Amino acid sequence: MKNLILHSFCYFVIAILLLGCSTGEKLPEVAPELMANLSGYLKDQQQTPEEYILNKFEQHDVIFIGEYHRIKQNVELISRLIPILHQNGIYYLCTEFARREDQHLIDSLLTSPEYDEALARLITFNQYVFWGFQEYCDIYKSAWELNHNLPEESRKFRILGVNDSPDWSYVKTPRDRDKHEVMKKVWQGGGEHLWAKVILDEVIANGERTLVYSGIHHAFSEYKQPIVSGDGKFIRFEVTRMGNHVFSEVGKRAITIYLHALWPSADGYGAKSVYTADGVIDAVMAQSSEEHYPVGFDVRGTPFGKLPGQNSLYHHGYDDFTLEMFCDGYIFQVPFAQYQGVTPIDGFIDDGNIETARLQAPNPKYRDKDPEHFMKSMARTADMERRFKGY
Repeated sequence: MKNLILHSFCYFVIAILLLGCSTGEKLPEVAPELMANLSGYLKDQQQTPEEYILNKFEQHDVIFIGEYHRIKQNVELISRLIPILHQNGIYYLCTEFARREDQHLIDSLLTSPEYDEALARLITFNQYVFWGFQEYCDIYKSAWELNHNLPEESRKFRILGVNDSPDWSYVKTPRDRDKHEVMKKVWQGGGEHLWAKVILDEVIANGERTLVYSGIHHAFSEYKQPIVSGDGKFIRFEVTRMGNHVFSEVGKRAITIYLHALWPSADGYGAKSVYTADGVIDAVMAQSSEEHYPVGFDVRGTPFGKLPGQNSLYHHGYDDFTLEMFCDGYIFQVPFAQYQGVTPIDGFIDDGNIETARLQAPNPKYRDKDPEHFMKSMARTADMERRFKGY
């Protein structure tokens, strides 16, 4: 009870210190005392994202790093981390962006005498036909280059695909996605408990450690994601995310680090996105003039941990939601205005794979589209200038 009262009091104090709140575009005015506390903490604890992640492995075996997809700086960070992880005795990267079914292809790619770009693209295409972005493929190249240059007797780095193998050809109309019997055929018995099983069986059971790279919703470990209606009304908590399953088995040996991004609005996923932690982090970084970033820092048990998030749907279902409930650590590389999108691969969809792409597009409207239509769709989703305009 004492901790609950203290927690509520800290939240109340921060609510008072915030002189304004983000409504989606405008940053809040942060009271000088709070600004000084947050800036001072960053100055005292300054670490690059690479240093921060590596240091967290001193006390944790599984680090989930959750992203807002298709941001170039984030994907390139993962590629840079691979040789650093290997040098420090961490030999696994588990990824959402490859299927379990294709593990033999990944292993073949990373140990082949010559790098096979076509195979990297096939692995990526098999996971999701709209994921034709060079930086995601380059993660495989980073691991291959590491392995290729290691002494023959050295232990090789592995990338483990954790994702399912859905068959979207069963979806004939938009309404089919709301039919249980159709979606059961699509998912073919898959689920995030099987994603977690890869981590537990291949890594934890063998006394190893791993970085796990995925979208943030899959990366939630201790936090339980609220499921809301279309207008943002709380329905229930989701407790079956990949990270939730791993956390239930290993506890705080697993943590979640968030790659800075926008949050969905409290009004629902269809509403305009909002700043993380009601904009306080962005306000601190805006005042610092690049003094504090790129940076990785702890959230739980720090001044950042008590920041609220009342503008986001992530607070639904919680009495006093704060950032430290959401994640354990945080990485801020650049402000939103400097985010770049990943690079669509020319010819990723062509005459050779268009039939498969049509069948495996989750949206049935693509069943008769040509390669150019697919490529334009990919380019649009990677347009960060459009997605972060006004922030």
